[in-house]
Amino acid sequence: MSANVFRRLAPALAALAFACSYETDGQMTDIQNFAVFSQSPDRVVDALTAVLVESGALSADLAPELGTSLVDAYTTRQEGFLNSQSVPLGTDELARLVPEEYRRFIGEEGGRYVLELTLKVAADGGLRVEVTPTIIATVRGGEGPLGGRPLPSNGTLENTILQSLSRRLGG
Repeated sequence: MSANVFRRLAPALAALAFACSYETDGQMTDIQNFAVFSQSPDRVVDALTAVLVESGALSADLAPELGTSLVDAYTTRQEGFLNSQSVPLGTDELARLVPEEYRRFIGEEGGRYVLELTLKVAADGGLRVEVTPTIIATVRGGEGPLGGRPLPSNGTLENTILQSLSRRLGG
């Protein structure tokens, strides 16, 4: 896809809440919400659940059971899925996670996010970990089935999770 076509599609992609990485000038450069790891599924999942516990996205008492289930699913079906717990956010925290042009939708109530984590076999045989956030700005009285307004991610949350995972795995 050419750069010009991609730039024209960028607002539509952002509206679908794809994870994106941004350069310092604010231009979307690519969609990067995954990393590939060469370690065993057990080790990657242990590190992943530890990162989620540290970030408040997973209860420590649920981590062992969910980790085992995720490894079993990956081993059996060559893919596994895990949704994090809902993580509450203040207005400043929420603003840090969404593109600047969407910050006007953030009210005084703050919001929350939930992560969808997917494990798949990578093309090179490694283990691909995808992080897809659902970021919600709370709206008084709720709005729709999510109780707020979905906002696109600017890639900060995904990068934070994947970098923490890489550090834990020694990468």
